[in-house]
Amino acid sequence: MFQYVEDLATKIGPRGSTTRAERAAAKYVAEKLQAAADDVEVQSFRSVPTFSWAYGIYYFLMVVSALLIFRWPVAAGVLALLNTIAYVLESHTFEVLTRILPKNKSQNVIARKGNRAAGEGRLPRIILTAHYDTSRSGLNFHPKLVKGFRRAFLLMNFCIAVILLMALAAAAATLTGLELPAFYPYLVLPFALYLFITVLLLADRELRGVHVPGGNDNASGVAVMLDSFIRLAGNLPPGAEVWAVATGAEEAGTVGMLRFLEQYGDDIRDDYIINLDNLGIGHLKYIVAEGLFRAFPANRELVLAAAACARQNSHLDIGPHVYKALTTDATPALVRGYKAMSIMAFADDGTLPNWHWPTDTAEAVDPENLNAAGILVRSIAEQIWTREAKNLSPGA
Repeated sequence: MFQYVEDLATKIGPRGSTTRAERAAAKYVAEKLQAAADDVEVQSFRSVPTFSWAYGIYYFLMVVSALLIFRWPVAAGVLALLNTIAYVLESHTFEVLTRILPKNKSQNVIARKGNRAAGEGRLPRIILTAHYDTSRSGLNFHPKLVKGFRRAFLLMNFCIAVILLMALAAAAATLTGLELPAFYPYLVLPFALYLFITVLLLADRELRGVHVPGGNDNASGVAVMLDSFIRLAGNLPPGAEVWAVATGAEEAGTVGMLRFLEQYGDDIRDDYIINLDNLGIGHLKYIVAEGLFRAFPANRELVLAAAACARQNSHLDIGPHVYKALTTDATPALVRGYKAMSIMAFADDGTLPNWHWPTDTAEAVDPENLNAAGILVRSIAEQIWTREAKNLSPGA
């Protein structure tokens, strides 16, 4: 598996969303899947190249709302309310600003193996997903600062909430003829300043940051996906089917997964999605819940299967974890009610090693981590198929 990591992170190198290198990686993944799959499809779509501009606009508009309180409080309240609604939707993987911002070409690679004839005996599909694009570096991802990433995100949301409430209060006071104290608009300025600093950090990320090699994030996940697909495809039980879905533009806002669900969502509603992300370093975890604002619980059957594998392989250091730092490709699936779960690996302090930083190279990836993750994936798939086959058997 480590050869896949080296090929992606070193030979192809940084694979920014919608870039030529991302397309080269898609071609590489498709070639590796071809030998084991019944068919391989490249699903083309258009995507924003980054999440920075959309979220920068959301934060900047809250700053504008704060300033509008001084002279046009009603406009401040309307703008703050509409912007907050759009921001919350976007953070829950429902596109708002990202639908209208400029886009470039990206693609998913979808491979299938199996023979699920119509009628009885059909087992649920196991769908393995992993994104192959890489992120830009940024000051908020600096190794000395990244541990506070979640706290910074919560503070940003607190600032948005304060500005929203104060703008709405100012608008209500104006509409009802009440007079607010002269100092009232000034109270919101510290919160607006924090958001403005965040805007500057996002702009700096786009202007000075570099696309990272992505050995851990996420050549490691792609490597486990490729190996697991090939192994499972070579030993499928009757009525089973396995898919591999390598998503593009995940780092731009899980866009590849959103396009995959739009096209295939109705067909895979009863199937199981195992998402593989950042598996190359640290303690292997099955993610029992994930999300930015609230943690959406992973599918119970997948969690139970992962826990059973952990008990049977205590030497592999596998355990549960709740992930709330950013979205993964499993997040939009969970938000929309699909049966999904992520598998990831974390450092001792709970962070993702070398996350979105130039040190995320192939050399930093531990091959033993990849092997352990592969064992976990195959165990989960086999348990799901075995259980479903028993349920389908006569007299079960």
